[in-house]
This record gives sequence, C-alpha cells and structure tokens, in this order.
Amino acid sequence: MLPMLRQGKDSVELSPLPEKLKKYDLPVYQYPSGKVVMHRIVDVKDDYYICLGDNLVKLETIYPEQLIGLVTAFKRGERRIEVNAISYRIYSHIWVWLFPLRRIWKGAKNLAKKMIRRLIK
Repeated sequence: MLPMLRQGKDSVELSPLPEKLKKYDLPVYQYPSGKVVMHRIVDVKDDYYICLGDNLVKLETIYPEQLIGLVTAFKRGERRIEVNAISYRIYSHIWVWLFPLRRIWKGAKNLAKKMIRRLIK
C-alpha cells in the first residue's frame, strides 16, 4: 500500500470483519495462491468487492470468503493513525479520485522507460 504504508517499517491493527464492508475500507484478504494483501475497496457489489492498491493501476475483484480482517488503524513510524480519522479519510478519497490520472502517469512512465531502453540498444 505504498505510499501510505512502507513494507517492513509500518504496521496495521486489524479487527474482525463487519457484516458488510463499505467503500474506502481496508480489508486484508488472501489470494488463491496464499499471498495475503491489503487493498482499499473502491466499489461494493452485491456479492463481491472491487479493490485497488495505492501503488497499482489494476482493479481487483475479491469475494467475502477471501477476507481475513479489516484494518482499523496503522502505525507509520511512531505515529498511530485510525482509519476513521479525517486526515486518513481525505487521503483515501483523493487517492481513489486520482486513480485515472495514476493510470495515465504510470503508462507514460513505462512508455518512456521502453523508449530509453530502445535508444540505448
């Protein structure tokens, strides 16, 4: 969940799952491969959720049976931030709103890298 969380440096607090998750919740879930991840919910459907990682440009579909827990707070360094804090809620809304621009930015960045590699060869 970069840039919000740094792997190996920051930590999260989990709570049991509520009956139904909502947009902007941070569930922890497991892929069929066994890998455990945490991504933000960007859309709620009747029987599944659409999630997006903060540093990703691809939406994911997850199902209730994959869910493990719900993030209620996280520690960034020594600072504890609850997910219902106004600063976090503003961050979440802005980050989800910027999703289309993030896709354009990453696409342009990847294209530039490809072009540079071709020029170097």
